[in-house]
Amino acid sequence: MFLHEIIKGADPAHLVFEGDAVVTYGELEKTVARYRNTLYEMGVRQGERVGLYTANRAEFVYVFMAVVSLGAIIIPINNSLVDREVDYILRDSGSMLLITDTVLEVSCPSIGIHDLDYKTKKEIAPAAPDFPEDVTEDDVCALVYTSGTTGSPKGAMLTHRNLVSNVEQYLQRITFVPEDKVLCVLPMFHAYGLTTVVNAGLYAHATIVILRSKSPSEITNTIVEHSVTIAIMVPPMYNLLARRGEPEVMKSVHTFISGGASIPQPVSQAFHNRYHHPVQEGYGLTEASPVVCMMPAGKPKYLTSGPVLPGVEAYVRTESGGPYVPGTVGELMVRGSNVMKGYWEKPEETRKVLTENGWLHTGDLAYMDDEQYIYIVDRIKDLIIMNGENIYPGEVEDCIYEVEGVGECAVVGHPDPLRGQAVWAYVVMKDGYEFDEMKIRRHMSKNIASYKIPRRFIPMDALPKNATGKILKRALQDN
Repeated sequence: MFLHEIIKGADPAHLVFEGDAVVTYGELEKTVARYRNTLYEMGVRQGERVGLYTANRAEFVYVFMAVVSLGAIIIPINNSLVDREVDYILRDSGSMLLITDTVLEVSCPSIGIHDLDYKTKKEIAPAAPDFPEDVTEDDVCALVYTSGTTGSPKGAMLTHRNLVSNVEQYLQRITFVPEDKVLCVLPMFHAYGLTTVVNAGLYAHATIVILRSKSPSEITNTIVEHSVTIAIMVPPMYNLLARRGEPEVMKSVHTFISGGASIPQPVSQAFHNRYHHPVQEGYGLTEASPVVCMMPAGKPKYLTSGPVLPGVEAYVRTESGGPYVPGTVGELMVRGSNVMKGYWEKPEETRKVLTENGWLHTGDLAYMDDEQYIYIVDRIKDLIIMNGENIYPGEVEDCIYEVEGVGECAVVGHPDPLRGQAVWAYVVMKDGYEFDEMKIRRHMSKNIASYKIPRRFIPMDALPKNATGKILKRALQDN
């Protein structure tokens, strides 16, 4: 099955969207067809890359499905990124067009999403050709950009098979039916929200309740107003909701799912105590489309993301190389039809994470128990996860280093009860320069997304280092 085909076969009168807009599945198919025709007339062809930068809205789905139905490649972009960051992604991918809800200064042609919507309604374009016959399920349909602690962001090449398979694997663990109403508070551009909410909801022909605000009051009001039955969120949202709200506001919800980062046991317990319902935790990464494992509803445990989904394989790679002993920590390795094809035009980076027989190095330290439940212990990389968003220290450090007078800096994550982790920066100034926090913040606000800007800046005389001169970030985190 191709990704754009998941919207077919639903009852045309059944609602696909509520909240942001009220749309039926019949209207969805017609609107995607209009967008498809217009984008084809604008020059979008098989294999072309199209960037999509927008908040949660029905138009995100219209554009996404229209682009992939032309055999082209969609690039959902984090709408917290600033112009320079967006332009890097567009240049790296060779995008021919950006569709955006915000005016951005970028190097490729762009069109406002509202202008595009108006164009599809007012300028009737000729029907685009049928889906290209030479496109296969193993062809790339989406580039989702991710990054490491060093180097620039990389585009994970996700195929039709990757994305459809992961939805099918996920729906074997978490049941969706057409009568369900799925809360869409997670960003649609993020692989987590894209698969577990948008694609899963469309595949199951359920109703997706679109919400842009992340405030607890808006979440609870939306759940009550629309009788939401499936809520998929990140740990900080559960943390906030666990401290407020009456149990009856969640009475319509039969499934709560958490992902994006590990949910602390006290938060999960507090939520359960208040709302009398467990939270099913999952784990994944963009390179796996992204869901790898998910807690079964019938056998909950704390501190674990559950066993792998049906059709996904995993093992813990240990130094011994012998038979695995439950509880032994090592790197989690994953294989399945959900694993990406590789990184866009980065063969060396691809070879570092994908073995010849298809195993993906997740870069995460984990162990399994005797029931094959997976426990994520730590990140091999220095990745910081705040509110479910990945923050890469190397990228933040590069921005700080651009400030005149900065000699050295190190960015690390510190535990934060509300956000999961908070970003802290340790800065050493060159001789003759005074530490000026506001100067650094002003520079960063123009050149990097606001959520990546450190919460705290700590001036230092020197950074701790080992014998070879490498900065000891662990020593800073233990401070």
